[in-house]
Amino acid sequence: MSLVLALGGALLYGFADFSGGYAARRLPPWGVTALSQAIGLIALALGLILFPADEVTAADIVWGAGAGVGGVIGIGLLYRALAEGTMAVISPIAAATTAALPVIVDVATGGELTLTAGIGIGLALVAMVVIAGERSAKRLNPRLLGMACAAGIGFAVFFIFISQTAEASGFWPLVGARAMTIPLAFLLHRNLEPLIRPRITSMRWIAAAGLFDMGANLLVAAALQRGPLGIVSVLSSLYPAVTALTAMLLLRERLTTNQLTGVVLAMTAVVLLFV
Repeated sequence: MSLVLALGGALLYGFADFSGGYAARRLPPWGVTALSQAIGLIALALGLILFPADEVTAADIVWGAGAGVGGVIGIGLLYRALAEGTMAVISPIAAATTAALPVIVDVATGGELTLTAGIGIGLALVAMVVIAGERSAKRLNPRLLGMACAAGIGFAVFFIFISQTAEASGFWPLVGARAMTIPLAFLLHRNLEPLIRPRITSMRWIAAAGLFDMGANLLVAAALQRGPLGIVSVLSSLYPAVTALTAMLLLRERLTTNQLTGVVLAMTAVVLLFV
């Protein structure tokens, strides 16, 4: 069940990233992040009502709050990178980073690193170098590469912290997460970007990003509370396939040979980390 939940989360994360990245091409990324995080409360409230928790402790809420800090920074940086770069390239880099770190944490805390997982981490690093060296019109410069990697680290922190919460706490750790993400996102938006006045069309994409993101968080939180951190994180990191496919279908994005090679390496790295 945890594997199915993780794959469902990957599907929704892919749609959320496309929606948020697309909205961020027209509006300030941190503004998109702040509004989408607030709109996501609708899905969270529904999840809390339909699946009440058995027991919630203060530790669950604290872990959730920590996860929220990592998550919101990751989302904001990813939306900015997606807005400026090629979605089908940025997304796999972030995903490879997200997938690798929980595996490393598993090993550091007593888990075992298989040969395939080690190869996967190596491929993820190679993929970043290959994609970063692309000299197309939308070259992945060091700043975009840094934002994509930092976003992946933020998502990894979210996964690692949520995995520390008890299954009995249900979705309440996400309440702690949103208690941090919404104020922090609005604070960063206020300090870094001009006032956002989205049109109806943009609000649709922002709403989609917020609802898809929270839907994914609900599924992934349930998966992390029931299954192993490394495997669930890796499966949840398969979302670039959805983001890239959606971008190619709706935005007519095309990849150069080097970009395609890097994307394939990054996605292969994610799969190897799962094997």
